[in-house]
Parts: sequence; C-alpha cells; structure tokens
Amino acid sequence: MDRNPYNICTLNPESECEDCIIHNKLHCKLDKNRQKKSLTLVFSVIIITTAGTILTGLFTNTWWMTVTYLIFLILFFLVIEPRLTCSHCPYYAEKRKIQNCTSNRISPKLWKYHPEPMNKYEKIGSTIGFIFLALFPIATELYGILFLIKNPTNTTFLPLLELSVITLASFGSIILFFITFIVFYCPYCLNFSCQFNKAPKNLAKIYIEKNPVIKNAMNRTEN
Repeated sequence: MDRNPYNICTLNPESECEDCIIHNKLHCKLDKNRQKKSLTLVFSVIIITTAGTILTGLFTNTWWMTVTYLIFLILFFLVIEPRLTCSHCPYYAEKRKIQNCTSNRISPKLWKYHPEPMNKYEKIGSTIGFIFLALFPIATELYGILFLIKNPTNTTFLPLLELSVITLASFGSIILFFITFIVFYCPYCLNFSCQFNKAPKNLAKIYIEKNPVIKNAMNRTEN
C-alpha cells in the first residue's frame, strides 16, 4: 500500500535529506523522541486539568462543568482540531488510520488531506478552541475555590488546599504547554498557514517548492 499518495518529501523514506538546504532546520522528518515529549506534555495538561474539574465537581456537587470539559477534550483533540489545523499539515497526507506527526499519535484520521492553507474561519475556530482549553478548567477550579470559601465547614481546609494546589498545577501545565510549543515546535512546524506557525518564510518557501501538491494548492488559493 502506498502510504504517500501525494508524494510529500517528508513521508518519502528515500528523500535525500542530508543534501537538502533545510535539513534539520524544520521538522521535516518524524522524530519519535520529539513526538513522545509533545504527547507527554499534552497528556499532562489533560490529566491535571481534568483532575481539577473533577475535584470541583466533588466539592461543589456541580458536575456540568466537568462534563462540558470532558466533551470538549474529546471533540477538540479527536475531531475538531484535526480538521481545522492538522488536515492542512504535510504529515496528515500519509495514508494511515491514526495521525502520526511531531505532536500527535492519538487522533483518528477522519478527514481527507487538505494541502491548501488554512482559511481565516479555521484559524479563528482553532484559536477559540485553545483559548477555551486554557481558560475553562482554570475558571472551573476558581469557581470551586470560591464556593468553598463562601460555604465554609469544619472540613473545608483540606479540600480548599487540594483545589488550590491543583489549580496552580493546571495553570503551570497550561503555561508550560503553550511556551514549549511556541518556542520548540512552532518555529520548525511544516503547517505554515497555522496561526501559531513561526517557521522562517524563506525555509517554508523552499519546502513548498519541493512539494508540488502543496505549491499548486497554495497557488489555487491565492488565485
């Protein structure tokens, strides 16, 4: 089976990368170690923030925020973000059932590959999703803290301490998530139209020239 139907150089094991001018300047080839680090970071954020929303539910007996957040995580990471952003990435062009890129090896490939750049609505949708990811669990946990402060009992101290610690951990993990990707991933990413992409334009141009499918799709979009 041909896993590279669009003939993307990134997915071609026979690509002469050593002689390429952008070799090691972009994340042109899958690095399993880099992938493991990004997945560890993503799962850390998910686990910590989910634990915080669950604690809030336990201490306040208000569960709609926990349920909302869990539904969001499933839809955003497995359905929405893969369509809005990932489907435009060269790694998504590989013919396989599960995504396999620098930062993802968990999302099912539900969509076709889109070599054209992301449009403004996709960028807006993706940005809103990440803002929700950053703010909703923190807001939920802060609600839990305020609830415990306004409704004190003889056993309030320990739950308040636990929720305060998990809130700080959530905040720290989210900040670390965004800083890590912006500094160590976005400047080298192949998804050049992503709103967070920081790859040098001269390197992006060279990569696009090497992949006619992407170049032609970009030209059609511009025209």
